[in-house]
Amino acid sequence: MLSISQFSRASHITPKTLRYYDEIDLLKPEAVDPNNGYRYYTSTQLLTAFKIQKLKQYEFRLAEIRLALEDDLYLLERMTDKRQEIQQKMTTYHSIQTAIETDIAALAEGGSFMFNQEPPIEIVENVVWNIISVRKTMNIKDFDQLMAAVYQKVNEEKATPVYAPLTLYHSPEYTPENYDVEIAIPILEEELRTRQLHAERCVKYHFHGNYQGLPAAYAEAAKWIDDNEYVITDAVFEIYLTNPSEVPAAENEVDIYFPIKAK
Repeated sequence: MLSISQFSRASHITPKTLRYYDEIDLLKPEAVDPNNGYRYYTSTQLLTAFKIQKLKQYEFRLAEIRLALEDDLYLLERMTDKRQEIQQKMTTYHSIQTAIETDIAALAEGGSFMFNQEPPIEIVENVVWNIISVRKTMNIKDFDQLMAAVYQKVNEEKATPVYAPLTLYHSPEYTPENYDVEIAIPILEEELRTRQLHAERCVKYHFHGNYQGLPAAYAEAAKWIDDNEYVITDAVFEIYLTNPSEVPAAENEVDIYFPIKAK
């Protein structure tokens, strides 16, 4: 049997963390002395400790690790999911690295790393679509689920899509855990629509690049709108011209519409 100090040295897990793992039933000691409360572990439990450490490297949450230790099928499924998540992060970080290199070059030449060119902005009039939509206040992480629900609704209605999917953001401020979002598909059949989307005048910003750059695009558009003495009058909406699962992250294209009127 190994004392908690000995087990800590062998596993490279601090005694404090081992006590916490005991509390949450992740890695319990083999025995506890009833007189002094000292914890004791077996050498075979080191394998479990090493497995926990490895799964933490793979960005498993502790709740996921607990299930993975009990269920090999769950472990395989989550490992597959984690591989995909890590691949996506690698793609994202590669795009961020490319953007940083571009900004460093701009700064080295005495330019600005935010807005180096005229913004891809135009004024469009009378934007009108019949849409099938689903609106929900949700965590923004559940975006894909809401998108799937809209497509399911379009299929059930046997409606004919006529343009790319779009998202309207109804919340007055950015609250990602509790965001009022409406996802919609423009359709041909007026009688099947959820409602009509109608904006008399919009600033249209064409964004091309990694979604990580969208906040900067919004900032640039907001500055242009203010400089040209307009105000935003209704929910901003994004139209996704490319499918992010089918094109490289740096090749995404989104049209952002800002309903406006003169000040």
